[in-house]
Amino acid sequence: MLTRFFNELSLNPSTCKKLYTILESIFTRAVEQGFIKETPCRNVILPKQDKVKRQSLTSEQAKELLKMVEPYSQLNTIIKVLLFTGMRSGEALGLQWQDIDFDRHLIHVVHSLADVGGKHFLQEPKTKTSVRYIGMSAALETILIEHRAEQEKVKAIVGESYQYPDMVFTSATGNYLDRASLLTQFKRLIKDTDFSWASLHTLRHANATLLINNGVDLKIVSEHLGHSGVSVTADTYADVLADTKKKVADLIALELE
Repeated sequence: MLTRFFNELSLNPSTCKKLYTILESIFTRAVEQGFIKETPCRNVILPKQDKVKRQSLTSEQAKELLKMVEPYSQLNTIIKVLLFTGMRSGEALGLQWQDIDFDRHLIHVVHSLADVGGKHFLQEPKTKTSVRYIGMSAALETILIEHRAEQEKVKAIVGESYQYPDMVFTSATGNYLDRASLLTQFKRLIKDTDFSWASLHTLRHANATLLINNGVDLKIVSEHLGHSGVSVTADTYADVLADTKKKVADLIALELE
């Protein structure tokens, strides 16, 4: 009866799961109180969520977004860093200037900014393989040098009360930059644009998609993203890999015609 009930509901599968959790709690409590002998919530089959193809940015869309965020601002700089490096937003917010090697053109990812109960602190990234070096292009290097120069102006105004002078990205007073605040700023920027559907993670996905579509070896992409293994990358970007294989097959067929 419950299986039929949930499948007849015109609701999102995730909403059905929440309702089921509430019902399960109620019936479990009823069993504990002796009102019923056993819960009817056993072996209930809930509607499954259709696997939605992960949205990404095409190279043309990425270029259009870069044009939109061309004027300097800290937000625009973060967007460019995420798009150029494929870092997680927490990793970008955890960057310190000592992590950026302008001589060797490398960014060393060693921290992620954590938020626990409103308190922020630096911690190790998501996995051991997330500690990594990411190559820094000349374009990104120029962007970061400009940001550092602008940040120095702010530090001079704020003075000694600037809390974390070693952080690459901070609040206006030099405190850690809250991820939720960053997302709010990003959503405000893209509202009523062609990118209104995007999230900060879309930028990481776009970076990986562009690498895969340009033939970069999957192992290198995996290391670049800081995944725990190639299998994670293959599973996460299965749709992109399938499209790439189709393009390769079509290319071979075209050459042999």
